Amino acid sequence: MAEEIAPKSDVAFDAGSAPKSENLPVQVTPIRLTKDNYLSWSAALEIGITSRGRLPYITGDKPAPSKTDPQWATWVLEDSQVKVWIISSVSADIQPLILRKPTSFDMWTVLARMYGRKKRVLRTYQIKRSIYSLKQGDLSVASFYAALKTKWEELDYHVNDNWDCGSDHARYWEKEWMDRTFLFLGGLRDEFESIRSQILNCDEIPGIEDVYARVESEEQRRQVMQIDPSHGSGPSAFVSRSSVPGQRPVRRCTHCHKSRHSVDFCWDLHPEKRLVRGRPPSSRRGSLVQDSNQSGSSSGEKSRLSPDQIKELQAYISRLSTTSEDTSTSDGAKLAQALVATSDQGLGDGAEDWDWFGY
Repeated sequence: MAEEIAPKSDVAFDAGSAPKSENLPVQVTPIRLTKDNYLSWSAALEIGITSRGRLPYITGDKPAPSKTDPQWATWVLEDSQVKVWIISSVSADIQPLILRKPTSFDMWTVLARMYGRKKRVLRTYQIKRSIYSLKQGDLSVASFYAALKTKWEELDYHVNDNWDCGSDHARYWEKEWMDRTFLFLGGLRDEFESIRSQILNCDEIPGIEDVYARVESEEQRRQVMQIDPSHGSGPSAFVSRSSVPGQRPVRRCTHCHKSRHSVDFCWDLHPEKRLVRGRPPSSRRGSLVQDSNQSGSSSGEKSRLSPDQIKELQAYISRLSTTSEDTSTSDGAKLAQALVATSDQGLGDGAEDWDWFGY
């Protein structure tokens, strides 16, 4: 029976200890402790140790049992694993300071005393100075807020005082986060002046998380509404040039893509509408004049020259020819000659459609 019980005890020991230690990484955080980064190092290492279920070993909640206790071997194995994690995460010049410590709790305590509270007043001054001088610059809203948040957490670590009155402590933190909200808003770029004014003009300033959410949403809206400079000069590119007061819109044909005419008067689609020297084609000239005669006085838009008027024009041309002035420079003579020439061709019984001489 004893021989059967002993293997069971060994199996229980192996099942409770060896499987917990095998396949565990030697290093649980990429951050290595130096003389200036204890806060970030301790936070990262604490997360790594907690994720592997060994946090009580560095907090002192799981002290070492007596050597006669059946759990002694398991405890030593697991505590040694935590010691390996601590040693592998500190710089080479710090390792000799903790290498001979008996437990992982002793290692953790020594490092906290040496670097956690070292030069507290000086470090607090340095952190506050960097916070007040920090501006957004070229950072995004998220990166700027993260930088401030990191500084605030480090500051809280160094100035974590004990308060006797809970209500006073609550009022202090309410005022502290109000000041931090102002620091965040004051460090933003000038392009967020509108949203900053909206927040500051509220009767009650919201919390820092709400303020950050509103500013970050404004940044996303600006990014969505921004126009690529290579495709336009800004939002004004969406404004039609034809909307300028006093400027006529430029007509453009959707067929040939040429300006100054629409698709209804495109010569490519309607060659019969092409004008020859300001007049319609000869094939249509007679029909247009006939339509004009039929419309008569009902339209009120066209008129004719009577034979008497034509004679008067001929007499006027004769008088011009006898003067010393050059008739080629007289606009009235040119118009009269054109009217007489047209009447001689017999268009419209000695009359002509005035509209065709306007082209």
